[in-house]
Formats: sequence, C-alpha cells, structure tokens
Amino acid sequence: MELHERLMRARIDAGFETAVQAAAAVGVPYPTYAGHENGSSGFRADKGEIYAKKFKVRFEWLMSGVGPQKDLASKYREILLTFDSLPPDLQESYADVLRKLAAPYQQQGPAQAPAQAKAKSSSE
Repeated sequence: MELHERLMRARIDAGFETAVQAAAAVGVPYPTYAGHENGSSGFRADKGEIYAKKFKVRFEWLMSGVGPQKDLASKYREILLTFDSLPPDLQESYADVLRKLAAPYQQQGPAQAPAQAKAKSSSE
C-alpha cells in the first residue's frame, strides 16, 4: 500500500467520509490535502505527524507501512478509562460479560499449541 493509500485508509477509518471533511478538520487547504491523498504530491514527516494524530494512526504505519495501523496502547487506555468511570457493581458485571465474550478467542494451553502447529504444517 502506497503512502497516499494509507492516508486515505486512515481518513476513512477515522470517520471522515470525504477528503473535504478531513482537510477542514486538519486545517489544510483542500487542494493540498487532495494532492496528498490522491498521490499527485507527497508530504513530509511534519504533515504526517499531524495526519497520524488527527486520524489516530501510528506515524510509522502512515509514513512507511511498518507495524500495525493503530496504536493499541491508546485504545487500551481509552477502554480502561471508560471502565474505571463505571460504578463498581457495573464494573464487575461488564468484566464477567467480557470474560465470556473473550473465552473462545483466548490462547489455548501449551500442550494444545504444538498439536495445532503440527496439524497445520502437515496439511500444507
């Protein structure tokens, strides 16, 4: 994925339906932003930092495609702050719901992991 394609993906994922909306939110003239997003002109790191912050993506991902798109630490922080704002009785109720939802996705024990890996490699 090219730089301008990552910029468009970040904008859309951040909830800006149009480049016009994004340009206004970032404070960049629309023709400048449009050039960055359609690939007719690149942008430097200083603009990349602004875009990454506004669209809530990792700067390294935006500029080079390296690593995950989102900064998981900030997502976890948001979830924890929201959870901490709940009354204690609701915290426990929601923690139980979350445990039940997550159970099917949690890692299996170490004895089961090699069997899965072996089965996968023998089927390739």
